[in-house]
Amino acid sequence: MVHTAQDSAAGPAPILRPKLSELAAQIAENAKILEDYIESQGLPYPSFAADGPAKFPLPPAGSTPEVEKLHAARIQVLEASKSMLDLTAGPSEMLQWLVWGFNDTSTIHVIHHFKIAQHVPETGDISFTELSEKINVSSLKLRQILRYAMTNRIFCEPRQGYIGHTALSLLLRNEDSPEWAWIGYNTEELCRTGPALVPCLEKYPHSQELNETPWSVAHKDQGFFEYMDENPESAKRFGVCMSLWSSGDGLKVAPLVTGYDWGKLPEGATVVDVGGATGFVSLEIAKANPSLKFIIEDIAPLSLEQGKKNLARDHPDLVERFEFRQHDFMTEQPVKGADAYLVRFILHDWPDKYVHQILKSLIPAFKNGTKLIVSDFVIPPANVLPPREERTVRALDLVIFKAYNSNEREEADWRRLFAEVDTRLRVDSITRPANSLLWVLELTFVDE
Repeated sequence: MVHTAQDSAAGPAPILRPKLSELAAQIAENAKILEDYIESQGLPYPSFAADGPAKFPLPPAGSTPEVEKLHAARIQVLEASKSMLDLTAGPSEMLQWLVWGFNDTSTIHVIHHFKIAQHVPETGDISFTELSEKINVSSLKLRQILRYAMTNRIFCEPRQGYIGHTALSLLLRNEDSPEWAWIGYNTEELCRTGPALVPCLEKYPHSQELNETPWSVAHKDQGFFEYMDENPESAKRFGVCMSLWSSGDGLKVAPLVTGYDWGKLPEGATVVDVGGATGFVSLEIAKANPSLKFIIEDIAPLSLEQGKKNLARDHPDLVERFEFRQHDFMTEQPVKGADAYLVRFILHDWPDKYVHQILKSLIPAFKNGTKLIVSDFVIPPANVLPPREERTVRALDLVIFKAYNSNEREEADWRRLFAEVDTRLRVDSITRPANSLLWVLELTFVDE
């Protein structure tokens, strides 16, 4: 999919008058497609029971046209079900329940904080009374909290007064799991930005500073990056969260590997992966492009060391094609004259003034013909994305404002930023690979 600034400024009008019978027919038709596939392949049937699969049993998106149809059917079920729920609730009831969403987060917070899932046996059950003694919270309060969580399929009450696991609560037994880290980060830290949103807008209505955000208002005037620097355990947990987030459909590395023509780079070209963490993105590109060499840059030495270890352990044949260097991308780029510089999923974390600084720090390293490859979000006009995907992107847009004072950008925003940085940066293409939420923005440095 290619999106250009010449496209319509607005997407199609939202469907505001769906019919219940049509929504029901969509759900039934697509649910049957999914059910037939699951049963024909002998896959575990989706359930809320403790032995149910942790993820909906489909192969990865994009593998074959048949699999694409299955994923499309699943999205249809999800979207039609949401529309059916909202339509039958009605506007007044919808608003009443939307504003009570904090109950969902707060109960999950309690479950995570007191490690309740770890105290409930993996099989069998435990009484509210015994659980109360283990965590020193009254059994009455536990009943109030956990019986609400059960309405979200987290735990169940197999017999009166006893708690057992469901598929969701079992995911919270493993403290090394990405789900555990995700719940901890969101309930212990990020959720505090919700009540801080209005005070921040009142105090800093036009700010682009990192310490003038809902996050900083909620965390004693510390910006996100400053907070993480001073709280290494939180930073480690956030890193695990990002591994879960990046593994989801739409944020995987594969579309960047296949969605950009890496073969257009010269034979033996060097690619500098700016802010590349452990080098996991370049690794996938390297496996598909045997002539390319890579320099992984990151400010965090632990990430670089982990990347070296992973590479030596898992892909010793690629070690000679990789170099790892510590570098702060806010300062001048030390690797001069490379063929391409890759900046993936970084710029959206920074307000415009800092994006200027990051990109201007690269310019002195460029030669005529150098490629700048930016992999990031490009927000399309309203109503272009499927509703579920639209909600995901808009939620992320709000989160990065709360944490970083940044925003997701439309194509015109990107073009303006590049022109402000240096008029020698020529935008060659802005494309969205199939099955990806991240776009690929290709630029060439023209200095002649």
